[in-house]
Amino acid sequence: MTKILSLLKYLLLAVSVVAVIVVAVNGEDGVGFILNWAYIMFGIGVVVTILLPLFNLAQNPRGALRSLIGLAVVVVVVGIAWAMASTEPVVNSAGGYFTNHGELKISDTGLITTYIAFGLAVLVVVLGEIRNSFK
Repeated sequence: MTKILSLLKYLLLAVSVVAVIVVAVNGEDGVGFILNWAYIMFGIGVVVTILLPLFNLAQNPRGALRSLIGLAVVVVVVGIAWAMASTEPVVNSAGGYFTNHGELKISDTGLITTYIAFGLAVLVVVLGEIRNSFK
């Protein structure tokens, strides 16, 4: 199984390198190819992200509680970010405005979620160092 995964890894890397070379050589004509490859890679990432925790759950049912707690924390953080997100129009580079409320809400939610995650990561590092200094 390890050989297959290693071979698959190198295959995906080779196709990605070819995609970058196609764009470098063909310019804008190669953008469609690399975009399609990016969609494929994104799809593979989504499928793997969904399937691997299910396999882990089948092998370690007790670990499911920790996973559910982690998922609940993520849902709460995204919910807080969604509540804080604004749909106020944003000026674009052409002097117009971005006015699609759905896109504005989702992009603002993503930014706020990133800020919260970064803040929590820094807090965990600082608290971990403080805890380790007392050991």
